[in-house]
Amino acid sequence: MVAAVVVEYAVARKQGEGWNVLRNGAPIGRRYVLVSALELATHLAEREASRSGQGTRVVMDRQDTHRLPGFRPWRRAA
Repeated sequence: MVAAVVVEYAVARKQGEGWNVLRNGAPIGRRYVLVSALELATHLAEREASRSGQGTRVVMDRQDTHRLPGFRPWRRAA
């Protein structure tokens, strides 16, 4: 059985201002607004998945979700 290769696009807070977009850990872009960084990462991941057929995913640190517009905290399990 061959393991599936998944290309990971990550959005990470940059020291100072802005957000880095990384592809498998390598920086490929920077945006000053979190939503713009997520849009770029999602666009690139969708394009790569449709062209190459490889699996892709977009991730970000859970601690940064409060910075998203319309954020509502997740409920904790009882």
